[in-house]
Amino acid sequence: MLTMKCLDCQEDLIKIPTSHGPELDICSSGHGLWLDVGEVNFFVEDYVSLKRAIGDTGGVAVRTETLCPRCENHMEPETVSQPPFLSCDSCHGWWLPRGSLTRLNETCRGAAVPIQIHEAELYTQAAARYRALNDTFHNQPRFTEKRSDRQGLWFWVLFFGLALAIGGIIFIAGVGQTMRTAQWSRPPDQLFLFLAAGAIGGFGLFVYGWIVRQRKRLIESIPTSTIRSLALGLVEISGQAQPEEHLLSTPFSGLPCVFFSYAVEEHVGSGKHARWETVAKGTSEQPFFVSDTTGRVLIVPLGAELILPDERTYRNNWLGALPPTTIAGLNRLGISTERWIGSKTLRCRESFILPEELVYVLGTAHAHLGATELVENSARLYIGSSRDHEFIISDRSEKDLLSRLRWQVLAYGAGGLALAATCVSIIFKYYLTTVS
Repeated sequence: MLTMKCLDCQEDLIKIPTSHGPELDICSSGHGLWLDVGEVNFFVEDYVSLKRAIGDTGGVAVRTETLCPRCENHMEPETVSQPPFLSCDSCHGWWLPRGSLTRLNETCRGAAVPIQIHEAELYTQAAARYRALNDTFHNQPRFTEKRSDRQGLWFWVLFFGLALAIGGIIFIAGVGQTMRTAQWSRPPDQLFLFLAAGAIGGFGLFVYGWIVRQRKRLIESIPTSTIRSLALGLVEISGQAQPEEHLLSTPFSGLPCVFFSYAVEEHVGSGKHARWETVAKGTSEQPFFVSDTTGRVLIVPLGAELILPDERTYRNNWLGALPPTTIAGLNRLGISTERWIGSKTLRCRESFILPEELVYVLGTAHAHLGATELVENSARLYIGSSRDHEFIISDRSEKDLLSRLRWQVLAYGAGGLALAATCVSIIFKYYLTTVS
């Protein structure tokens, strides 16, 4: 895992959890803190006004020599607050000097529920955490560092590793028993390699089918809640999508929407080595509302798994060129359609959620910072990601989604087993013979 460094003292940033919000990477010496893309939504009430202010200032034309601690690209200062904070055009993260988060929160007011920021406490916790880690490092053997944070992870790694080892021993014993009574009827060739790869791939498909089955069972076990009756924790809702402030535009077709995702692929190579290579992908950052007959709740889509099968694809080749709106979208993303000889062959895909479209959301209900039980869910709660639970956004109904997952379980599970069994049987039939 990448360990980010403070831009001032180059010490490792300390991860500090916040109440009902994401973990923040904070300098233990108090120089500043790092916000990943989208995390400012949790700390600034009027996020739309903040984005507009950044757009109005236009940033600074000359890039600084400061490199992003996340992706090591150059960062640019934004003069919305003093001192200015630094933003990265590549990963879209922000480095905020000490006090900047509080000033941004005070400048961009306007939500139904005030967001209280106690920035000084965050730096105090970071300093305490840094001292605790140093004490652990000096007083205990090196291999026990951060043991409590990773105990659960290591348990599952050891559990599945042990299960895999036992399964491997049983499999190898079975193969060894078979090989003792069998001999090669023909030497392995290219077809044999394809069959072996097919057997391994079939087993992998079966494992993926099992994972899809677990997701299907989770969706079936969670009852759909009305927005008025939402409680903290894992929830499932269905309703109509509405914009938080203003409608967005899809990047390649310009359609009005409340959320979108996109991917740009370039056709590289030729002949047997030709392939599609992803050059850019992403999603919109702006939250949106989902409403039903009882109310509405904010959806923060950061980190969601998207099941949006209704997508539009645009590509250029010798049969035609990309539409002007798609070329304009590529230009906004900084992607050129030309190479030094001729034009690139590009494939642009976009998926989106339209206004008033019915959506399904399975995610974790969090409380806004400073919210109380006395206000409505539309102002008290939001649905977002969690380390412990799935986060799914789909423009299909729950019934259609379950039907899709059911077919995937059959296709990957049964199909994977059938593929593996067929390949293994062909190998034994044509490459091995049993001797007494």
